[in-house]
Amino acid sequence: MNKYNKKYFETLNYGGYLSRRDRYLRLAREIHELLITLQLVKKSSKFMDYGCAVGFIMEGLNELGYRNTYGYDISRWASAQARSKGLNILKSLESRTFDVMICLDVLEHMTDSEINKAFDQFKSEIIIVRIPCSIDRKQFVLDISNKDRTHINLKTKGDWINLLNNLGYTTLLPLDLFTIYDTPGVMCALGLKAKAYYNTKSSPGIDQ
Repeated sequence: MNKYNKKYFETLNYGGYLSRRDRYLRLAREIHELLITLQLVKKSSKFMDYGCAVGFIMEGLNELGYRNTYGYDISRWASAQARSKGLNILKSLESRTFDVMICLDVLEHMTDSEINKAFDQFKSEIIIVRIPCSIDRKQFVLDISNKDRTHINLKTKGDWINLLNNLGYTTLLPLDLFTIYDTPGVMCALGLKAKAYYNTKSSPGIDQ
């Protein structure tokens, strides 16, 4: 979509985004260490970075040895940048199954029906989310989140928890990493479906 052009990624809450590659590489490592510690992934696991922008997290996961990494973004400009690096960027929503789905700063750009459609097409037992939130359903907690007019889905944390529960993520763990962390204004969480949770109880070991 034209509104998510290069200028968008250089302004508002994305100001300086294109210079933050190192920070996203660190985030990819933190996600890797978390999921390995919880025995939820191995190097053959399939990752989807939904709302991948130019693909920084995918690059980080690839550098860590993951080869089944995919991305999707509605920004034609960002998708083109990611593809130019040789990353696997899907062109459209199509039925696929992944082990882990990463959704950072993306769900607030979507209506509930669009979210339901995306999760109906891209299925995953594990999800990692970062979502700006409201307390009163009138405005976001953070001023910078209010300034972005593409933020169209205003919810409290409780509202988002209910939505994710309805999508099957009945276990939600707040995240406190160096690069992303749960605060009153931002929900950062690891979501597990029951199958993923119980798989951790009988895991024979992780291929690192």
